[in-house]
Amino acid sequence: MTIKPAREEILEVAAQIRPSIFKIAEKKGWAVNENKDIADSAIEGLARNKIIHGKRFCPCRIPSGDEEADKNYLCPCRDALADIETAGHCHCYLYTKKQ
Repeated sequence: MTIKPAREEILEVAAQIRPSIFKIAEKKGWAVNENKDIADSAIEGLARNKIIHGKRFCPCRIPSGDEEADKNYLCPCRDALADIETAGHCHCYLYTKKQ
C-alpha cells in the first residue's frame, strides 16, 4: 500500500527539485512553462513521485514497477524531445519550446 505524502512534504521536495528543472531546460534549449500553476503542478507531481517511488518519474506517467521500462519516464522522459518539437511542449506541459 502506498501512503499519500503530506502536502508540506511535497512542497518541500518540489522546492528542492525546482532549480534542476530550470537547469535542464536551459541545457536542452527548452523553457519551463510560463504558466506558474501548470509548472508548479508538474513539479509537485515530480516531487510526489520522488517521495513515493524514489525517482523523479514524469508526473503524467504511472511507473509500472519494471525498472528498465520505467527509466524511459524519468523526467525529462524519452518522449519529451519529440513532443516539444512537434507539439511545442512535453506531455505534462512542464517543458516548452523556447520562444
